Amino acid sequence: MPLALAGKDLAAQSQTGTGKTAAFLVALYTRLLRDTERSRGRPGALVIAPTRELAVQIRDEAEVLG
Repeated sequence: MPLALAGKDLAAQSQTGTGKTAAFLVALYTRLLRDTERSRGRPGALVIAPTRELAVQIRDEAEVLG
């Protein structure tokens, strides 16, 4: 988490259900909340997933954490 919160690039690999999505979403939300200069009405992030099913899972998790 410290690297992600510092805005560094990182890669992670682990079993399903270990919190990878939650970890990157917490870092993303933290960055968006800290960025007071971000223009309103513009996207704050673009999340790319390799499958539609994974994209839906990420969206669902983002709504819960948000």
